[in-house]
Amino acid sequence: MKVSGLDRNNDWRFGRGLAVYIQDSDAIRQNVATRIRSFAGDWFLDVTANIPWIELLGRRGSREQVLREVERVTLSTEGVVRILHIGMEHNRRDRTAVINLSFEDIFNVQQTINEPIEL
Repeated sequence: MKVSGLDRNNDWRFGRGLAVYIQDSDAIRQNVATRIRSFAGDWFLDVTANIPWIELLGRRGSREQVLREVERVTLSTEGVVRILHIGMEHNRRDRTAVINLSFEDIFNVQQTINEPIEL
């Protein structure tokens, strides 16, 4: 697997030809993180892909639903073998959350993602 790499602002990197592409475990990790950040319905070829953030955020008791959706999206990402840990830290004062996720990929590499989500 080979995908275009993202910069620290999660924008595509351009200008260096093939040097901006990432592959293998790095590509799988980036795909998982991108799918976690993405909203359901954004991809016209599969409107059920990604997470229905609008329906989930701001509702009481939605923590478990969010974690189930993150698990679903992660396991359906090409190259992910299994989830090792999944959790979420929530800061009510700042209205932010961080998804903590560890998974193993097809290259037997353990990946860790700490993805901030603004509520």
